[in-house]
Amino acid sequence: MSIDYDEKREFFRMNTNSAMTIKPADSDEVYEGVCVNLSANGVLFTSSQRFDPGSIIHINITPTKAVVAPLDAVVEVIRTQVDSEKGYAIAGQIKQIS
Repeated sequence: MSIDYDEKREFFRMNTNSAMTIKPADSDEVYEGVCVNLSANGVLFTSSQRFDPGSIIHINITPTKAVVAPLDAVVEVIRTQVDSEKGYAIAGQIKQIS
């Protein structure tokens, strides 16, 4: 019996599709994006701005429902792929939650 890739993940991923802001640690620029999904230690989001693997960014995710608090976190970019519809799909590892 084979286990699907999603089932091998250490943490459950929650689909969010929530607005977010992204600020590189080495810049004062703030960019917009959409958080696609979130887990206990990672995030996948789309943005028109490219962020290179290894980059440290500060993110703020504003949930679509008020029952969940916003998330402020420091994230290390793990992977960036071109997304033909939204610019870039970016995966990151959460390093610190504020």
